Formats: sequence, C-alpha cells, structure tokens
Amino acid sequence: MTIESLRGAGIQVWMLTGDKVETATCIAISAGFKDRRQPIFYMRDLDSPREAELKLVEFERRTNTLLMIDGTTLDLFLSRANLEEKFMSAATQAPSVCVCRCSPTQKAIITRKIAEYTGKRTCSVGDGGNDVGMILEANVGVGIVGKEGKQASLASDFSIDEFKHLRRLILWHGRLSYKRSAVLSQFVIHRGLIIAVIQAIFSVVFYFVAIPIYNGMLILGFATVFTCMPVFSLVTDRDVSVENVIRYPPLYQTLQKGRSLSTKTFLIWFWKSIFQGCVIMLGTIVFFPESFTNIVTITFSALIVTELLNVYSSVHHLNYKMIVSSVLTLFIYILSIALLPAYFDTSYITWEFVMKVLCITLASWLPMHLIQMVADRVDPSEFQKIMREDNS
Repeated sequence: MTIESLRGAGIQVWMLTGDKVETATCIAISAGFKDRRQPIFYMRDLDSPREAELKLVEFERRTNTLLMIDGTTLDLFLSRANLEEKFMSAATQAPSVCVCRCSPTQKAIITRKIAEYTGKRTCSVGDGGNDVGMILEANVGVGIVGKEGKQASLASDFSIDEFKHLRRLILWHGRLSYKRSAVLSQFVIHRGLIIAVIQAIFSVVFYFVAIPIYNGMLILGFATVFTCMPVFSLVTDRDVSVENVIRYPPLYQTLQKGRSLSTKTFLIWFWKSIFQGCVIMLGTIVFFPESFTNIVTITFSALIVTELLNVYSSVHHLNYKMIVSSVLTLFIYILSIALLPAYFDTSYITWEFVMKVLCITLASWLPMHLIQMVADRVDPSEFQKIMREDNS
C-alpha cells in the first residue's frame, strides 16, 4: 500500500535487494511495486557487452514495463561508460526498477548515479547495516528501526519504526514542509520590499529628500514585534487534511511542477508589494494633504494592518494560533503608539483619522485579495480541483 501510494504520487521507486530474482519478483507483486497491467522485463546472467546492449535495446522499445535486473548484469553496464549512460537513461524512464542480488556498494553507486543522470532528489530507505552506504549517498536518508539493528536508523536523516510510516512522512510532512516554506519565504521578501517601495515614493514625492521615512526603531519593530508572530504563524497553515493527502497521492505530485515557489509566484508578490506600497503612500498624501508631520503614524499604521490582512489572504484554514498572534500584534502596536510619543503623535489620532487609515488599508489590500479570489475560481490549482470533486 505504501509503495503503491508513492508511485501514485509521481515518485519513481527502485528496489535494491540482495534477494534472488524469484524472491524479488514475489515481493514486487505483493507489495504493489508494479501495476497489474505492467509486464516484467528480466535482465540477468548476462556476461557479454554485446548481449547486454541488445537486451537494453529490446527494453527501450517497451513502454510501461518494470525492469528486473541482477547485480552481475548491473556491473556489466556500470563498467562501461557508453553502456552506463544508455542503461541509466532507459532505467530512469521505467515506472519501477528492481535490482536483485545487489551488494551494499552497488546500492550506494546506483543512488549516486540516479542523482547524476536525472538531476532529481533521491531518498533512500533501509533497515540494516548494508543499507548505510545507500542512505548516506542519498539526499534524504530514512532509516527503519528493525530486527537487523539500528545502524540504518542512526545513519539516516529521519528514523521511523515501520515502513508504512514512510507514506505519511513523505506525502504529508514532506508536502506540508515545502508549501509552508514557499509561502513563508515569499512573504518575508514581500515584507521587506513594501518598506523599500514606501521609502522610494516618499523620497520622490518630497523632492528626493535624503531622510528615511521610518527610523531604525520602527524598522526593527516592523520586522520583529509588529509582524513577526503573524507572519510565522503561516507555518501552522494547511490547505488539505492529512486524510485527503493520504487518500489522493497525486496531491503530492503537483509539487513537482514547482508552482508554489517559482518565478511566477515571485513576480506576483513583487507586484503586490509595489501596488500596496504605492497605495499606502499616495493614499496618505491624498487623504491627509496637510499632515506631513504625521505621515509616519499614518503610513505605518496602514502598513501594519495591511500586513495582518495579507496573512489572512495567504492562509487556507484559519486556526487559533493565527488569530491570537494577529490580535496580540495589533494590541502591541496600539500600546506602542500610546507609550512611544517620540515616534507617534497621539494628539492627531481621532475617529476621522482611524476611518481614513482603514480606507487606505482597504484600498491597498482589497483589490489584490479580490483578484486572488477570482483567479482561484477561474483557474484553480490541482488540489482545489480534487477537493471540489471530493466535496461534490
């Protein structure tokens, strides 16, 4: 079930075992290593390079076929550069590959060759001392604590008690880690860029004045106290439940397209920073034309509230951690306005001031949020399509 789910998630699975061909064939069939409609192509007991090359040509003509090869034949391919390249090119295109009578050294070599020829990340899973070399060679090593000892577990990056836990580790935790890292990194870039846009517009509007709109303390507070908790609460978000991720392995396969962290998403956040920075600064000048001395309080207040709303736009499911962090941040900011008169002019704050700041905030946040909602509706992502079909 676990191997079948991994294959359904678009992960190519190689089984490297020391068992003989017959035993490996039984394991491949029973463990879901191959689909019922997939035939098995055997390469074993070959000792002639010419014979091996002809066998490889025959395999290349087949489609959707599992490759079963023994260690002796594998050595024949890896010992010659021209055969090695042809073999790795053909094997990496197969849905699954099983190497029988495989030594620990061969396991490590195969892991390294797969990474070299495909340029993809590799993950090795083993439960014994003969798997240590393979685990160390892979980008991610997973060790299983079993009857053969803890050598593999101690040498791995992740340790699990049973093989079935691998499905949850990769499909759920792996997917969630990537998506959370993607949104967090882009939000941090946006948080710094919007300050730069506001400063640039401030300098242009006021005749290229060579003074910062926000002093060091406000910049430091914006990056730490005022936005730190809401931004980092994004790592508690999840778009789908663990049950649906396990139920629909193709949800993991969508990550291979790199759409969560790409040039397109970066440009979207880049444009969002420019738009919101322009609206906040120019909106302040339009609504408060006579308040040059209070421009810091106005723009900074609108900026803080806009960032809190941006967090809301970036999450899929609100939880209490996000709500508490946002409310606490807003409370700390209001308290800082009252306790830091050197940075904020409280005499200017009235209900009219609050309403104008809210209007500037909505003008900077609402259009981008509506565009995002329309885009998700018109061109939904893969997981949104799957979830809609599941709900219907």
